[in-house]
Amino acid sequence: MVEKGEANYPEALFARLEDSLEKAIEDGVFPGVVVAATNKTGSLRYVKAFGRSACNDTGVPLSPQSVMAFASMTKLMTCIAALQLVERGTISLDDDVGPLLPDLAQSKILTGWDKEGMPLLRERQNPITLRHLLTHTAGTGYDMMNSDLARFSACRGRHINSGETVKERFGYPLTYEPGTSFEYGCGIDWVGQLVEKLSGQDLESYMQENIWGPLEIQGITFWPAAKPDIRNKQIRMAIREPNSERVTDFTGRFLTEGVTECFGGQGAYGDMESYLEVLFSLLVDDEKLLSRQTTEKLFSPQLSHSSKHSLNEYIRNHPPNAFIGIFDTESEYDWGLGGILTTQDTPSGRQKGTLIWSGKPNLFWVCPPSLRI
Repeated sequence: MVEKGEANYPEALFARLEDSLEKAIEDGVFPGVVVAATNKTGSLRYVKAFGRSACNDTGVPLSPQSVMAFASMTKLMTCIAALQLVERGTISLDDDVGPLLPDLAQSKILTGWDKEGMPLLRERQNPITLRHLLTHTAGTGYDMMNSDLARFSACRGRHINSGETVKERFGYPLTYEPGTSFEYGCGIDWVGQLVEKLSGQDLESYMQENIWGPLEIQGITFWPAAKPDIRNKQIRMAIREPNSERVTDFTGRFLTEGVTECFGGQGAYGDMESYLEVLFSLLVDDEKLLSRQTTEKLFSPQLSHSSKHSLNEYIRNHPPNAFIGIFDTESEYDWGLGGILTTQDTPSGRQKGTLIWSGKPNLFWVCPPSLRI
């Protein structure tokens, strides 16, 4: 146990962390890990890699520049892109996005199944707004997480989580009336489409010009195969063996491999040090990405009473690993405009106002309010 008041507290804390990670790698819990941390003043800057890039002898030592699939960590950058357009007056958070996203607008609500096992659908009554999409309250779920949507995909002869475009992959019904509940899903992939529509640029070009460029980031892209400098640093995916804590190399197709357009909810690749630059810009409120007023909204509760209730019921009624990372299931949460938000101090040590999210390959970021002071 490391006590905060003792001498050399940060050094002792990181030494304990490093011992734990090295033991986990030795025990085969995972092949490697990259840790990146900073604070608002810049007095703390910790970036270190452990382990190797693959589970077998072909793996090379990981480095802070090792490129990983961000998966849902992409969502924060797409949220930032959309909020930049809000700042410019191109769209507002509560505008109906239907006229700009007609494929999404025509989605009906799935209400059940008839005696023949066919889906029952009804027209929606509420508009779908940008705020709904950013906060997972639009009714846009994932068929890889929702059994009814998986059943709907099967009825349409589709494999779960398949399709080369956002329209093909997420062309299934809403699961509830927009603005009335919460379900984590593909809303921010649709936001990526919205950013492209409003900006006239593909999401890669938009982020290069408005997010990665201003921060001098060169290690993030939606298309690693087209960029040798990034592709050569890309590491393999690993998968946990059934009924075991050990992992082995994953040989299948992962999430957006093979897609033909940018998926704003899950499609970016990059290194952790580059991603830390995005978080640091928000921490210091340098206004390179967003104004201070907009950054404050990013970290502020956004859910209606019914949507917040639905989110917390989901967390309480699912196993602790329903979301990646540590979640105290008896604590209360809300959603900001960039991730899940703690509304009280938690037993695991997270402070009220901490913004958190993650990515499917066991990546996650945490931004506590103490770092933003």
